[in-house]
Parts: sequence; structure tokens; C-alpha cells
Amino acid sequence: MTDLARILDTGLEWLYETVQPDDAHQQHHGITLHLPEANRWYGFCPAGARTRPVVSVDVTKKEYEFDSVGDSVPANPLKPGELEALADELRRRGFEADDTWNGRPGTTGSVGLARPAHPSLVAAVDRYRRGCTVHPQQSVFCNCEHWTAEAARIVRPATA
Repeated sequence: MTDLARILDTGLEWLYETVQPDDAHQQHHGITLHLPEANRWYGFCPAGARTRPVVSVDVTKKEYEFDSVGDSVPANPLKPGELEALADELRRRGFEADDTWNGRPGTTGSVGLARPAHPSLVAAVDRYRRGCTVHPQQSVFCNCEHWTAEAARIVRPATA
């Protein structure tokens, strides 16, 4: 992906419009789409804070420096207003942003969305949290054929 508009459109379409199979599971953190030109990646989490979707922005290649008292601090944090601009872009696309957290001077920020993700995606996350039904003692850490096949059936954006 080469620009933020395409990343947001793709991620939001995945969160809200993509029907997921009823025999697939989705890890609860969702997907990430990268914007290397801006040294950023954007995450689309279907069931994050308060079980609502979360869109996050993160610095891809973090750099650190020492401040005046010798503490390590980010040398390339999010830009001033970057998280607020992301929330505004989401609102402009019709997605109410009901909360933000983290952000500058850090290297990550999150925007909580008011509307739940597509019900089939939420169900896929619930299946992930349930864990492997063949090997319940392994929970979400199973690597059996059944569990990995269930994960492979999730419908992802063409660019993810």
C-alpha cells in the first residue's frame, strides 16, 4: 500500500464489510497494513478495548535517544496531532471515533471505534478465543492441522 487513504479504506472494509466463514478463526489483534514511506503500520483490531474495533498507528522502525536526565525516549515518535488526524480521517469516512489513547510522545496510538465490527468477524475472534476444540488443553497455542486450517480460512484483504 502506498498511501494512508488506501490503507484506511482497505482496513475498514475488512472490519465492516468482509463476511468471514463460520469455520474460520481470527486472532484478536486483527491485521496490520504497512505504509513504509511514512515509517508507519496501521492495525485493524476487530474486538479491542471495550470489545469494539480499534485502529492503531505505530512507528515501524523506532529510534531512541537519551533525554536531559539520561532516560531513553523515542527519537521518532508520532507527530504532533497525528493521532487526532487519524481519528478525524476515520470520522470523515463515517466511522465514529469514541476514544483515543497513547499517542505522542510515544510511538503508538489507538483510536477506538463506536460501531462493532462485522458480526462474522466478531464471531471469528470468539472462535479464536475459544481455542482449539480438538486439543482444548493447547488453547490458542495449538499447531495441529485442524487449528491451522481454521486460521487459514479467514478472509483477508488482498493487500494484507
